[in-house]
Amino acid sequence: MMDDTQRQALAERLSTMPYKKLRKEMRRLDPDADMQYWRNAVWDEYHTLYVLPNVGLTITLVEKTDVEQTDKRDFSGPPDRKKQKIDYQYIEARVAPVDRPVEKSL
Repeated sequence: MMDDTQRQALAERLSTMPYKKLRKEMRRLDPDADMQYWRNAVWDEYHTLYVLPNVGLTITLVEKTDVEQTDKRDFSGPPDRKKQKIDYQYIEARVAPVDRPVEKSL
């Protein structure tokens, strides 16, 4: 189990990594790492949650969106509706201890 300073150091290290490399890093930290949900909307943030049962940690990756209107028409709505271009920006990683024991799936 990690103490607070180790968890903070891990969070800082994960926050500086590119988003695309984080999945490999989760598997490196714990081969049994499991993604619980991907881009779950929480207020104005999008959270991706990983549970690392062997290490006893949960890691939440936080993203924010940048929405831009395009000139293209969105045919799924009214005639004046325009498509949106959405870019996700990785902001930070939040590391916390597991609240309750995790059962490994077979």
